Amino acid sequence: MSVKQIIRRNDNGEHIPMYIRIAMDLREMILKGEYKQEEKIATEDEIALEYGVSRMTARGAITELVREGLVYRVHGKGTFVSRDKIERNLNRVTGFHEDMISMGLKPSSKVIKFKKRLPTDYECYELKLQKSTTVFEINRIRYIDDKPYGYQELILPEYLLKDLSKEDLEKKSLYAYLESINYPISYANQRMEVSTDTNINKIIDIPTHIPFFYINRISYLENDVPVELFNSYFRGDKFSYSLRLSNHNE
Repeated sequence: MSVKQIIRRNDNGEHIPMYIRIAMDLREMILKGEYKQEEKIATEDEIALEYGVSRMTARGAITELVREGLVYRVHGKGTFVSRDKIERNLNRVTGFHEDMISMGLKPSSKVIKFKKRLPTDYECYELKLQKSTTVFEINRIRYIDDKPYGYQELILPEYLLKDLSKEDLEKKSLYAYLESINYPISYANQRMEVSTDTNINKIIDIPTHIPFFYINRISYLENDVPVELFNSYFRGDKFSYSLRLSNHNE
């Protein structure tokens, strides 16, 4: 989009600070859809040139939109229009991959750790394993449209998934893989918190002020056999979660 197109002078804005007037113009463009989600907006230098203001004033306008959550900065790349928050439903057991596909998005994963080891005492307890039983330890970054949206630490019992490979977890959904070997998930126990662990921000290379939804889940096959233990971190600026409540007694 040409920088010329962002000029929307406010004739009634004589007493409004210039950076606010510029922010109003850009906000109007975004809300009208003239800047699309994830589209890069004009740079500080381009805005300063077109409005005849200092770069500091242009930066103030962009900062105003960042505070509102309408745009976000990527170091070394520019400022982009934020995507609407992705709403995930907590009423049923689904995986990240399935949820994103159902919304018309393009999910992908990058496995950054894939190894076999003996389980910790905690993992033995939650997955009902003997200390001598081998588990897969898997860490992966979750992407939507090639942008980092989350991080997952996954523990799986090897005896149920002997042929699992790193490529399986990068090319397809874990839950689809489980179904393909006749191990569909029956139910799960899940806990959610808010996390401000900045180590996760560094791992997936996003600004440290962004918080996460932390999700701890244990998933089970039929007959109460635990098959999955994970800790997931999903960006608080990109996701929301919904749950249907009922006042009917079970």
